[in-house]
Amino acid sequence: MAVRVQLRLTGPEGSELLCNSVLNGGFEVPEPYLLLPAACAERLLGDYRASARNQEMEAAGGEVTFLMAEQAITGRVHTIDREGRQVSFRVLVSAGDAEVLVSDTGIDALGVRIESFAPGRWRFADETRIRETEAPQTW
Repeated sequence: MAVRVQLRLTGPEGSELLCNSVLNGGFEVPEPYLLLPAACAERLLGDYRASARNQEMEAAGGEVTFLMAEQAITGRVHTIDREGRQVSFRVLVSAGDAEVLVSDTGIDALGVRIESFAPGRWRFADETRIRETEAPQTW
């Protein structure tokens, strides 16, 4: 099972979206990134395609090409009892992915610690309370 958290995402023009996002430790990049399905990116960034550029990356299945949005977005983990710290994310857009993915450096920047993958348990870095994964949300 994947570990998913709910993120409160804010686009550069102030558009806001709550979405469940997969914490993907295998999405290895040097700074915080989100991989957004195209429909999600449109809601947050509007017409991002005009300034986006192709970005080739290695994935589990080989080399893939995404669109790199010029605009950054901010996000924070949102739970029923608190919100985590705000993080600025670079954005990759995928026409083929159905869920929002958080990179390894994004997970750390959000202050999230994964406790157990199989049952989907996680916690904020500054607490001992174990939290349960969110349901999948597809776009």
